[in-house]
Amino acid sequence: MRMIKVMLLGLLLSVGSLIAAEQKVVFDVTTGDAAKIEKGLIGTINGLVKYYDTNNINYKIVVVISGKAYKYFVNDLNNSPYKGKLKVARAQKNLAPQLQKLYDQGVEFDMCQAGMKARGINKTSLYSYVVTKKNKSVYLIEWQNRGYAYLPVH
Repeated sequence: MRMIKVMLLGLLLSVGSLIAAEQKVVFDVTTGDAAKIEKGLIGTINGLVKYYDTNNINYKIVVVISGKAYKYFVNDLNNSPYKGKLKVARAQKNLAPQLQKLYDQGVEFDMCQAGMKARGINKTSLYSYVVTKKNKSVYLIEWQNRGYAYLPVH
């Protein structure tokens, strides 16, 4: 009987630690559609943050940027391949404060270094919080191997 109680206690503690575990997600952002960035990325993250904060759940959120999404993470459009693109400038003006808010809430932003170089995007033209040390595949593999759930925004 004592052995059963010990096993039940161990099981309960294991389940409790799973429930209290930190929730981790990596967003794979490739879309060039500003509406998808706003709704599919920013909106989803805001919803997660609200849910986790309301329920006292620890979380970690990372965004990996590649494909056509680069343009929304460039701070200095005039010193980038997106110079003179009015549509990008308008979208950026709307998205920039929302992305900054996510960063202020602890969201990390990793940009694919290979794609950035291929597009002629200089690191100095990016938002200061964007990290550009690795390529997309390396980031995604590393985050997923650390237990992060994968969510695409394409």
